[in-house]
Amino acid sequence: MTPETAVAENAQVAEGRAPTFGGGQWQKLGLNKTQKRVLTKRAVMWLGQTCNLRCYFCYFLNRIDDAHHPEHPFMDIQKAKDMCTILREFYGCTSIDIQGGEPTIYPHILELIRHCHEIGLYPTLITNGLHLAKPGNLEKFRDAGVRDFLCSLHGIGDIHDEVVCKKGAYEKITTAIGRMQELGMPFRFNCTMSKPVVPIIPQIAQKAIDYGANAVNYLAFNPFEDQETGIRTHDNVAKYSDIRPYLTEAMDMLEAADIECNVRYLPLCMAEDRHKKNFYNFQQLPYDHHEWDYQSWMWTGLQPQRMKEGGLVPAFRIGVRDRQIMGMAHKVRDFAVEKPTMAKFIFGAQHVVARIEQAVRGTEEMYREEAMIRAKYDAGYRYHEACEKCAARRICDGFHGDYADLFGTGEATPIQGAPIDDPKHYIKVQKKVVEREDEAWAL
Repeated sequence: MTPETAVAENAQVAEGRAPTFGGGQWQKLGLNKTQKRVLTKRAVMWLGQTCNLRCYFCYFLNRIDDAHHPEHPFMDIQKAKDMCTILREFYGCTSIDIQGGEPTIYPHILELIRHCHEIGLYPTLITNGLHLAKPGNLEKFRDAGVRDFLCSLHGIGDIHDEVVCKKGAYEKITTAIGRMQELGMPFRFNCTMSKPVVPIIPQIAQKAIDYGANAVNYLAFNPFEDQETGIRTHDNVAKYSDIRPYLTEAMDMLEAADIECNVRYLPLCMAEDRHKKNFYNFQQLPYDHHEWDYQSWMWTGLQPQRMKEGGLVPAFRIGVRDRQIMGMAHKVRDFAVEKPTMAKFIFGAQHVVARIEQAVRGTEEMYREEAMIRAKYDAGYRYHEACEKCAARRICDGFHGDYADLFGTGEATPIQGAPIDDPKHYIKVQKKVVEREDEAWAL
């Protein structure tokens, strides 16, 4: 335990609120932690935007609500299997986050989990837990070979129900989590920090301690897909400066209990010095082995790979023509179907040239460039003029464009010191849980 976390724990003891037990299941499971930072080998896929909840912060709410949207229906099982095989054999991924909508209600989910497990692509399900609360369901997922669950806990009691727009949802997800604990099935928490949730962020940390979660991810309420204009308002989006004290308390609690804590998409100046290691912007994400590999994510994120209908865009590598392929995804897919021999030649050439480019420029540098593109152009992040004086300016995304439209960027507080140009500068001292299947490359 670091001196800072020891101080935090002592403060909690003095206040009578220190956890009496906890530490995460990683200890009971005999897992290791590491400070080694290498590019992740985790993939992601979306089975279809069909869900049994309507969380108001959801990136895909429009697609979930629209039954006619091409990404709404679940995809065919063979298409899903083909994608997973490509992720393992072409991209070299060793694990995968499977999303829906809600993946646990995908009709073929157990078959897909078995396939992933058999090929060495160990599956995590990102889930709201409703389906898993039913007696006997968790055992089916365990027996099929699921590695762990990333549980969406977005509040406590009625606040969770309000945020996910379903009465009784909190009771069901906590029932599922309690059962995971009993069965010894690993799990982590995701929490989106929308405004109603902010005052109870420490309570969510306490739930993680009580249940023994392996990690907790706190996410800023930022839009990254197709949320309609007007969904995010001053009523449901909290200012970063208002989040900060509650988040600081929660991180101190989790670190005192030796539970990994990660914060996504907040400016680095919103963290106390002892917590900057927990903050992940786009440049830091690919060094978290529970986050997604940019190269394979560029491929699975294309619309044809998320649709029930149609084939797949051929696999490509980060490098030459990658963004051009992404911008013409449907045309590229159709071309590959109509002229398979020519497509095989063209993509084979892309693979070779991209590999050479990665060898010459460095894969990490190219991932960093992709991170900057995502922040600046895809999500419209902005900086305040004060950011130019910040030591972390080169490794921080700044303020999401949508957030800046609501609140501006005036909360920026320059970090003092010499300029930092290494995205791993802070995160390299964080200790992260490593599953056994990942030890060969992550330890």
